[in-house]
Amino acid sequence: MAATEDKNKNVIEVIFKIQYQPQRNEQLAICGDIPQFGRWQPTKALKMVQSTSNQWQVTVELPIKKDIKYRYVVYDDYQINDGVDNIVMIKEWESFNKCRHQCIKRTADSSTMEIDDGVFGIKGQEEKATKKGWLTTESYVNIYLKNTVDKSLKFWSNEAFTQSTIKVTPYHSQQHTQTNIDTDVYIKVLDKDRCVPKLQADQGIVNDNESFYVYTFKTSNEKDLGIKVDICAPESSNVATACFDLDKSMARVTTPIKCCTSGNQLGELTIEYWIVKPATLSNTMTLPEDYIDYFQSLPMPLLIGHRGMGAHDAKDADYVVEENTMNAFHRAYDEAKVDMIEFDVQMSKDEKIVIYHDFEIDNDNSKTIKKKVKIKNLDMQELQALAKPHRNLAEETARDELFPTLNQALSELPRELGFNIEVKYPIDEMNEDEAIKYQDINTFIDKILEIVYDLAEDRKIIFSCFNPDVCIALFMKQPRYPVLYLTCGKSDLYVDYKDYRCEKVETAAYFAVSEGLRGVCSLFLPIKKKTRLIDVIKGFNLAICTWGNGNNQLENLHFQRTSRIDGIICDQVKNCQIVRNEWKG
Repeated sequence: MAATEDKNKNVIEVIFKIQYQPQRNEQLAICGDIPQFGRWQPTKALKMVQSTSNQWQVTVELPIKKDIKYRYVVYDDYQINDGVDNIVMIKEWESFNKCRHQCIKRTADSSTMEIDDGVFGIKGQEEKATKKGWLTTESYVNIYLKNTVDKSLKFWSNEAFTQSTIKVTPYHSQQHTQTNIDTDVYIKVLDKDRCVPKLQADQGIVNDNESFYVYTFKTSNEKDLGIKVDICAPESSNVATACFDLDKSMARVTTPIKCCTSGNQLGELTIEYWIVKPATLSNTMTLPEDYIDYFQSLPMPLLIGHRGMGAHDAKDADYVVEENTMNAFHRAYDEAKVDMIEFDVQMSKDEKIVIYHDFEIDNDNSKTIKKKVKIKNLDMQELQALAKPHRNLAEETARDELFPTLNQALSELPRELGFNIEVKYPIDEMNEDEAIKYQDINTFIDKILEIVYDLAEDRKIIFSCFNPDVCIALFMKQPRYPVLYLTCGKSDLYVDYKDYRCEKVETAAYFAVSEGLRGVCSLFLPIKKKTRLIDVIKGFNLAICTWGNGNNQLENLHFQRTSRIDGIICDQVKNCQIVRNEWKG
């Protein structure tokens, strides 16, 4: 009896309360640094009970005088395997820089302690801070209508189905039968007013066949996965349908549209789809105790050395050392005092993550007409054999200095030096069709994340890419590092690209919002020409970084500091030290 009384003196029942208005299937949980809260593993977090329409609470026994740290998590709880098992899909989590903190105490007049944390995502006087969840055990399926094709919907007769309503229903196909998947489908349209994801209504959404529509859903089972697309004519009983098997990670598919009544073919529907799988190390990823938003309350823009000390083909910049080498990275930090370096990574044939900008390298050993070969088709030994510097410099570059690896950069460079890692993956020009079959994006990103999570420690890292689908994967596979979407916008310097999301800087912002990315990294020229774009991007609470030859001019650096630009990638890196000294003064 005495032992039980002593134990009761050392613990207390603590009631945690929080307000949150859930959508269908949504639940709330507490994830924190103690075993009861899952030790930052969100799939093992303590689930809460909904006591009223927007009030959640849970009671847990905790040691007195115990300091605890925690965050609230919104998750979807789905039953699988005929209800025997369930999976937890992390939908949203609190992303304050510093997590919630409490010291467990007993008061003289109460045997319990009540902690009312107010509203989900709001702590004290801070602004709301939440972040979209990452993939733990499930996959993230994206269905695109009108992306790289002119019209997704084509009817032999346009009259009946003009301004059709479209609804997407995921299913599993087994022995010629379709079983609908119990998952929420979200819709986003890449324009100013509809880029925030919304739950698909029972009747679907009107499709004008001109805008870019994205349907997304999550599933824990990709086997025999498919979608049914119901197409309803306005103010009519005419209903048509098209079905697709999603048997690859990424593809463009065209299938007949058939009348649900007669079975006659009425036209055809073309979709593109992209299935993001959880990272190979997803089961070891945890909620960060401290989540540092590099772009919050910056006293001045981040100064970032392009490929180290500058690119070989940059204008208005001195080229003093071979780009994307360890020598260039060290000198950018030691001499120019940059905050970060930007460099490009690709995956070789033997799945090494190498630092190199160009997609191809001259094959001087080739005895055939073909003089160039893609980096992805060569292993590390072959790359080293073909390596040579872009330009002859007074400071000679040894062959073994070329093609450093991501492992090498993370291991050898000072941890105080931040990395802007640009993931190199093609985007198609109007007459090309290479990106959709170039390389397995899931494998590529998984290899990068394995290295980063193993070696990065507390180094500041930003990911970026010109390919929107790679950006989605970078964001959905991990919770720790911000992702920026790289864009040229509309510029005479670059060709037009087939992907709708590459069209304009505004579209890049809509895309970033729709996927929860941290911001946009734009060519400086369109930002300078249309300064209102800064207001458009900042209006969505997105970060803005810039790149391009315009950043090699001192007056443009000063302009960007006063224009709320968050990061500047430049080739004339000696200017970084000049403006830093001026801005600090």
